[in-house]
Amino acid sequence: MRTPPLKNRTEGLRHWRNSAAGLLASCAFLAFPNMAEAGLRVCNGSVDLVNVAIGYETDEGVRTEGWWTITSNACSQVLQEALTNKRYYLHVADGFSESRLGGDITLCIREEKFVLYDGDQCWQRGLIEADFFQIETEGAQDWTVLLSYD
Repeated sequence: MRTPPLKNRTEGLRHWRNSAAGLLASCAFLAFPNMAEAGLRVCNGSVDLVNVAIGYETDEGVRTEGWWTITSNACSQVLQEALTNKRYYLHVADGFSESRLGGDITLCIREEKFVLYDGDQCWQRGLIEADFFQIETEGAQDWTVLLSYD
């Protein structure tokens, strides 16, 4: 089977302004249907270490989970199984726990490793509110997110 050119697999490009550092961050969302491993993979194309948390819908409610530490120019497989949802949510923080990318979805996180359900009433539950941005996988079973900062 012939692999389609990369430009046909690039699904979109979005830009966010990082208010603290005044940097533009861009995320290219790439679907690679012929990758050996299914799941969600995050690649860090920046020069800085990043910490990543994910969120997604389950039968028990919205599940958030973190942290994956990804060094510069490295990738991490954050979900190992084939993707079943059309939407996933991603929160990216730097080594000082400062958010690197904005987002329209607010979910709960903790400073230490965590698995949480239901993303509302964070403060009342002793949790931290964090902005997540939405990734549209369009039903793909595997997806790669490339983080890069201009």
